[in-house]
Amino acid sequence: MHSISEKPISPTEGYARQHAALNLWLVNVALGIAIGTAYLRYLPDELSLRAWVFVGFGLASSVATLALVPAALFWLSLRSLGRPEWQGLAQAAVGAVFLAMVKVDTVVFGLLRYHFFSTAVFNVALTQGSEDAVHLEGQVWWTVLIVLLLSTIAEFLVWRFMYRRALGRSVPEELSGWLLTRPRWLMRPGAIWAVVLLLVVGVERTLFAAADWEGDREVANAAEILPGYSRLGVAELLPEKLAREVLGTRAVDFRPKGEPLAYPRTWPSLDPDGPRPNVVILVVDSWRGDHLNGDVTPKLLALSREGRRFEDHISAGNGTRFGVFSMLYGLHGCYWFSALRERRSPVLLDVLEQAGYERAVYSTASMNFPEFRDTAWVGCSETVFDDHPFEAVFARDLEVARLFRLDLERRAEQSNPAPFFKFVLLDSAHQPYSSPGAGPFQPAAKTLDYMELANNHSSELALRVFNRYRNALHFVDGVAANIIESLRVAGELDSTLVIVTGDHGEEFQENGFWGHTSNFTPEQTEVPFFILGGGMLPGVEHRPTSHIDLAPTLLEILGADPALRGEWCLGQNLFAPLATRQRVVSGWEHVGLLTEEGIFRVRMGGRSVTEIDVFDSNWRKLPGALALIGSRAAALEELADSCQRFLAPPP
Repeated sequence: MHSISEKPISPTEGYARQHAALNLWLVNVALGIAIGTAYLRYLPDELSLRAWVFVGFGLASSVATLALVPAALFWLSLRSLGRPEWQGLAQAAVGAVFLAMVKVDTVVFGLLRYHFFSTAVFNVALTQGSEDAVHLEGQVWWTVLIVLLLSTIAEFLVWRFMYRRALGRSVPEELSGWLLTRPRWLMRPGAIWAVVLLLVVGVERTLFAAADWEGDREVANAAEILPGYSRLGVAELLPEKLAREVLGTRAVDFRPKGEPLAYPRTWPSLDPDGPRPNVVILVVDSWRGDHLNGDVTPKLLALSREGRRFEDHISAGNGTRFGVFSMLYGLHGCYWFSALRERRSPVLLDVLEQAGYERAVYSTASMNFPEFRDTAWVGCSETVFDDHPFEAVFARDLEVARLFRLDLERRAEQSNPAPFFKFVLLDSAHQPYSSPGAGPFQPAAKTLDYMELANNHSSELALRVFNRYRNALHFVDGVAANIIESLRVAGELDSTLVIVTGDHGEEFQENGFWGHTSNFTPEQTEVPFFILGGGMLPGVEHRPTSHIDLAPTLLEILGADPALRGEWCLGQNLFAPLATRQRVVSGWEHVGLLTEEGIFRVRMGGRSVTEIDVFDSNWRKLPGALALIGSRAAALEELADSCQRFLAPPP
């Protein structure tokens, strides 16, 4: 072993350091598995022996595989740090962070049913502006720091015990010459444990592949609880054509995320003599569908009666990026990843620019997260106003309303102003639910403690958090109404189409979850939606509609040809919706098909029937999933087609 220490390391010293490092790593793997047993509470009550064996091997495999990262850092410390104490301290700190991350993953999974070790969470951690979406109180950070410090001390004591114990021994004779002649290898027990790890991985992978081959959904469902688990089914191992021949109708083809776009297929052209109304899209973050009412949002309810209200409307996504994306692009949220990769703006915004519209965005939350500056607003980033000198979210909402009003006053000074498109996002009703004062709904939680939410599912806590949310929404009701009133005062309302809606819903343990992004239930996907101004006649629409219908509706009002709608979007016209419809919702890893039989959840990139689950409206898995999937085979094929229609053909 090469070192920066001044004197060569003796075989006994080298053996002791490596022995301590290996054993500390094994201790961390064992503790990680012990912490990971918290996932087992989310398994169904009745589970077959094969599924239990898979879960046991799978948990050990997943934790040990994740622990390869600290193993690499342990090895690096052996190679780069000279003093054994520094090596031990570095390894102790790495081990403490690893165990903390496993613990955090169990908390995240308890809240949202997806893992901290996922691309969704790493996107939050690595994207500038995510602090506007995820708020953690200072107490949380202090708790984390104290736990990490104590864990590091404990790990160092374990390392020192292992090190001194090995140092007191003589180097085994069979290893002495080997250490001198092969210094780049770890000691022989490390190779033994590597073989053990490979056997564990081999067993769980074999069990998963066998279950996938047989269409055993029980094992596939059990895999969802495993942190960082990478599914590898039969369909992924076989070429596409052979997979279909072998699996027959059980093969489902969904292209992976981020594939190249072919969007649009044809550009919509506007009637040069068509109307050019102003457009304002006013989005209230986390506004669930049943909260356009006289108690929580009385002002917006009164305004909705002036226009057309859509009573059966969904967001098309269970998070901001997918809800807003679907509304502006007219596409399912699964296209988000491709649009972000290619920095592709929506056809709606491009056509409005060509038609001479001024475009501006007023947002309480950062438009860097989600990455709308690299997608929806890539063509108008210079008129995105999202940097406000206030810490409190409710104060930033008020600032957004002020900036909107000032822009209308500036416009009034122009002799012949161009039509405008304005997008407004108010964020107070997003977690942690911000409002000034106590609010009318009591008792209300004073703060949002995520550790408490993960471990306390009592109805009393749910009520307090729900009231905190309703107080925030009641505050936003006034801010949003003032924005619309400023259009009326400026004399612009009659010439402006104002779309008022939410980006997604919000859940408070109705189906066992907090917040959003975790399922496709009505609480998380249904949102209020109404249009007023611009000569809109009052009325109520009861037929099913979706956010993907907004973009085609706006362009067809401006004179785009409805016959070409399918060349650039997947939506319908809001003023001529279908009487019955199977609507699509999107999340980070899945798309959902809403049907009368249930909610079909399909993993993006999946090619096997085990990648499809069927839930009822309370997010309970329905029995007889294979039969239900067979009965909806045509609809699922249509879903797969719609998720690939605007992707470039594979090479």
